[in-house]
Amino acid sequence: NIKYMPIKGAYLICTGLAEKMKERAIRDIDILVNESDMQTVCDYFSNLDNTRLLRNYTNYYMPAKTLIYYKIDKIYISVEIHCQLNFPQRYLLHPSDLFDRSSNNGSFVCLPSKEDSLLIFLCHLQSHIHKEFKKTTFEEIDLLVTQEDFDWGKFWKFSYYTGLDSFHYFMLKSYEKRHNNSVNAPRYHFYAAVLAKVFTYRLYLHLPQWLKRIFFDIPFVRKPVWLIFH
Repeated sequence: NIKYMPIKGAYLICTGLAEKMKERAIRDIDILVNESDMQTVCDYFSNLDNTRLLRNYTNYYMPAKTLIYYKIDKIYISVEIHCQLNFPQRYLLHPSDLFDRSSNNGSFVCLPSKEDSLLIFLCHLQSHIHKEFKKTTFEEIDLLVTQEDFDWGKFWKFSYYTGLDSFHYFMLKSYEKRHNNSVNAPRYHFYAAVLAKVFTYRLYLHLPQWLKRIFFDIPFVRKPVWLIFH
């Protein structure tokens, strides 16, 4: 009886977008809930016979995330329950705003707005880009931005308040170059624009992780000095 939001790969499955991709690796199921409901959710899953609580949100190194294994037959599925998506020093994306802009898909399931589905995907991508960049990234972006009634104006407005809009500019300009689909960016970001012109998947694969941190991670976050020391 708690409102929850499937995000990232789980969003693609719930909306049927996953069926349009030939392949897309999903390592875990990501679910977002309000912070006020987090303890109730943890208590619920802790009492199920087919669930193993691996890490509670109160003692996880990542903020506000609970990790569980959910068993179906002999298979364990990794499920991450979030009430915050990342450190605020990296970017700002409040669950309360996402729920306010969401649409109901049943009694308790809330789907993020189409603009927020892209925002969540890009913010998550930024937090992992120093170690991972999936080959299907631009295909997934294309699916998200070509959803019916997707609004670029709303997206860039939401993007600005995350503090990651320059990274979003970099990724979407890289996408624009490959798919010839205008992203209608309202602001110009010099470093992001230069990076988008030279970025290729092959180049990314050949860079060591410390260079990926320097080029793709540290310059874009809200508080880079904090990130370096943590």
